[in-house]
Amino acid sequence: MKRTDDINAKLDFWAASPKVTPLPRLANLPRFGHKKFNSYAEMNQWKQELLAQLAAQGGAQWTK
Repeated sequence: MKRTDDINAKLDFWAASPKVTPLPRLANLPRFGHKKFNSYAEMNQWKQELLAQLAAQGGAQWTK
């Protein structure tokens, strides 16, 4: 069996040389805090307003 077919050998390869890659971030996401909703309809209305606000700003901008 080749080492590349063995899952434990693959994990050993990956653990021997860890590579951290930065995740992209949203730059212009509107700020919002902790919210409590009385119903799903209320939450969905808030979510639609948040998406409309984000669309008015020109959409989400991903950065590195």
